[in-house]
Amino acid sequence: MEKVFITGATGFIGNNLVERFLEKGYKVKVLVRDKNLLDLFKWKDKVEVVLGDILEPDSFKDKINNCTIIIHSAAIISFWNKVWDRTYKVNVIGTKNILEEALKSNCKKFIHISSVAAIGYGENGEPINEEHPYNWSKLNISYMETKHQAELEVYNAIKKGLNATMLNPANVWGKGDIRGRRTRIIKAIKKGFPFYTAGGTNFVDVDAVCEAIINAIENGKTGERYILGGENLTIKEFSKIIADELKIKKMFIKIPKLPITLYSYSQEILARLLPITPKPCASQLSLIGQQIYYDSSKAIRELKMPIIPIKDCIHKTIEFYKEHNLI
Repeated sequence: MEKVFITGATGFIGNNLVERFLEKGYKVKVLVRDKNLLDLFKWKDKVEVVLGDILEPDSFKDKINNCTIIIHSAAIISFWNKVWDRTYKVNVIGTKNILEEALKSNCKKFIHISSVAAIGYGENGEPINEEHPYNWSKLNISYMETKHQAELEVYNAIKKGLNATMLNPANVWGKGDIRGRRTRIIKAIKKGFPFYTAGGTNFVDVDAVCEAIINAIENGKTGERYILGGENLTIKEFSKIIADELKIKKMFIKIPKLPITLYSYSQEILARLLPITPKPCASQLSLIGQQIYYDSSKAIRELKMPIIPIKDCIHKTIEFYKEHNLI
């Protein structure tokens, strides 16, 4: 069985992906910055560990030559423009470093876990596909810009002969979020918080994402990208699914943008004095009210990505959080 090298293994998608590869009999090698993080994961003794950092190429130099498959999942998901420099270094320079090592290795397949943020959005709320021109620049959001630039680095490596495919997950939910980073909205609804914002986006189950990633090893075309999405839902619809799973019956009240804006700017001011990250940060305000929808038919057709109802996904998500005392 082939050996796969994974960056970002301690992240949400990465954690699920390591488990899936092991279940399928692959040998797995992971790049980890902090060995203590491995104590959180059941697979810690079943993988080969490289202690290193994607920003320090010497830490993994010549250590992936025996891996025929490379999955690059490591990234910073941050919309806060104050940390743009750090986000750029990890998302762009880090990707470039991994690509350069892959070009020197025995890699037969490189899979870059990108994001729908690297594609763009339908300005009239229409679902878009992989061919849509990148148009986030006008909103000036660090995460979108850096994920787009990271894809350009992948294209450059392809020109040099790398067999690389890019996968673009939407808003991913499901089991395995061991750090509870998706619990905020669940906790709010559970406590009776009645408000929701306008707009919507695409939600997808992590199990579907992982299956598509593994299938992309054989079926993903060089130089192509694939949107890994599920259902296009408004924020109200998504919130209701969570409330139904929690068995909470209540009215949802649409909150106007002004109080969110005022709260966001107050958070931005506090962040200058305290070690906090504004949520939402000011750069995210331009997203409020937007219907950011995607068409995943290409991944369903070519990567055999399964269709998992979001109701089932949320059930698995909440059950996982309950089992781990995260909600």
